[in-house]
Amino acid sequence: MGNSALKQNQNLPMNWNAINEIDQQATLALNGSDSIFWDNLMITVTDTFSWSLVIIALIVILFRNNDIKDSVIILLTMGLMIFVADRLCSGLVKPLVARWRPTQDPQIMYLVDVVNGYRGGRFGFFSGHACNTFCMAMFLACLFRSGKVTAVLFFWAASTTFTRLYLGVHYLGDVTVGLIVGMIIGYAFYSLYKIYKKHTRGSRLISSQFTPTGYKKDDMNAFLSVVFFNYICVLIFAIIRGV
Repeated sequence: MGNSALKQNQNLPMNWNAINEIDQQATLALNGSDSIFWDNLMITVTDTFSWSLVIIALIVILFRNNDIKDSVIILLTMGLMIFVADRLCSGLVKPLVARWRPTQDPQIMYLVDVVNGYRGGRFGFFSGHACNTFCMAMFLACLFRSGKVTAVLFFWAASTTFTRLYLGVHYLGDVTVGLIVGMIIGYAFYSLYKIYKKHTRGSRLISSQFTPTGYKKDDMNAFLSVVFFNYICVLIFAIIRGV
């Protein structure tokens, strides 16, 4: 019995090494390219400032479809959600696990295609970008309950997360754990918001012109248009940066 347990413990590092090697190879396969355009595009997409127009549109839609108090509560809930996600990732897990980013990992750092000298901080597990974008996508998907908006939100979260692999600042395992944790946090905070709504007993107009949670479908279409326009702007900016 003791020998069996000893053999299992001896196999654990080998199993981890095998998983780590697969993670490294998968990350290197997704990292970088020979294209200046794609380099510029990924740098632009990964920058939160690039999505300012979408953030403004989101705030407008919230205030158009809720009273001032509810709109402020939703914004405060999202702000607290991002704060918790960021502190969990950067404040607790990253320094505790202390797993190098690919761009900082002595084993593969010289194999990583670094874009514009961007290497990020020392540690990368788990990905804060993946966590934050997916918790926001999950929260808003539950809040709006629009199939088209949900698809676009998760596409935005996935495309932003992919940039972290392309830029070599996270392993595939980092972003995978990050997106899972993010979705859990997003759903948890939406559940807290639902509890608040039940206690306030707010009413919604429900018809073919509204989503199941009472948001105007016209506003949902407008939001999709803003996201699409923002992607076009990002593409144009990436082209300009490459000229």
